[in-house]
Amino acid sequence: MSDGKRIEKIVRLIQESIKNVPNTEIFSNYKIPNTSGRKREIDVFIKSQINGLDINIAIECKDYKIAIPVDKIEAFNSKCQRIKGISKKVFVSSNGYQADSIEAAKYFDIELYKLNEISKENIHQWFPIKELKANIKLQTPYKIQVQGSYVDIEAVSKGEEPILNFYENRSPILLTVFLWNLLVVPHQNLIQNYMALEFMKGNCRKEKGKHTHLPFKLNLTGAYILGKDNKKLNVNKIESDIVCWYDIKQATIIEAMNYLKSENNPDATIVSVNLGKSDRADIVFSKNNHLSFFNTKFDGKTSKMKVLATYNPKTDELKIEDNKKRTNIELN
Repeated sequence: MSDGKRIEKIVRLIQESIKNVPNTEIFSNYKIPNTSGRKREIDVFIKSQINGLDINIAIECKDYKIAIPVDKIEAFNSKCQRIKGISKKVFVSSNGYQADSIEAAKYFDIELYKLNEISKENIHQWFPIKELKANIKLQTPYKIQVQGSYVDIEAVSKGEEPILNFYENRSPILLTVFLWNLLVVPHQNLIQNYMALEFMKGNCRKEKGKHTHLPFKLNLTGAYILGKDNKKLNVNKIESDIVCWYDIKQATIIEAMNYLKSENNPDATIVSVNLGKSDRADIVFSKNNHLSFFNTKFDGKTSKMKVLATYNPKTDELKIEDNKKRTNIELN
């Protein structure tokens, strides 16, 4: 199949996949000026706009008898770097990629596909603004260190929900409720922002089976569970995972704004997404491709925005801000 036939096939697939996406155009053999004013050709170019946010996707198609060598990946990246406003880079090949090409694509943030593997689901994921329903649960059975040795909680509780008791004057509580109130409730913003960053990296997605696991270790004193014959077993440590994933649908975007120093040089783009009830998420895309996540309220009050998390795609560096008081909980 020639490059021309390949482009026709991909264009037809894209047209069918996003026919219901508003404000979207698809071009083949699209000529666009680079920073020096010279026109460069992009095999397939998708232009879309979601509430004022421009999304431009560049797709390179190659029909080689061999796997794509690294110089073709580097050339595509170099071409895209000199064209303003490209938000996603996609490379499609009929015969796969050399190992060095795959590594280079990861570094340049280029998505690689084989022609026979590309699907409507892939194409839908090229549009980055989605509404994410966060799901968080505690993974059972828990691993519990009782009086110096680890036991499976199911062996202690015979498969029933265990109850945590205390020597001090404190009411017994279901172990899962105790862990949820201690681990998840006070750290919910932190967990959800970590989930969002993992999602941006292609993880934390139920439909792909890519659940995100946050292991924890909780040290306890003065607590016990009841074993056989109601024997008190002192609980020293509990280990398990907080398991997270997103259910995904099209986002309810409130607004998108560019902050400009000049018309052609946006300092940052802010996209506000409705999270339901009284919450909204503000995602800041800065001109150096850093992402910052904020959480605000629909209560009409003015409050200072505090950075919850930032991610640098060049260095793969994640920085999470958590100003809450430290506890003896270790989230690995």
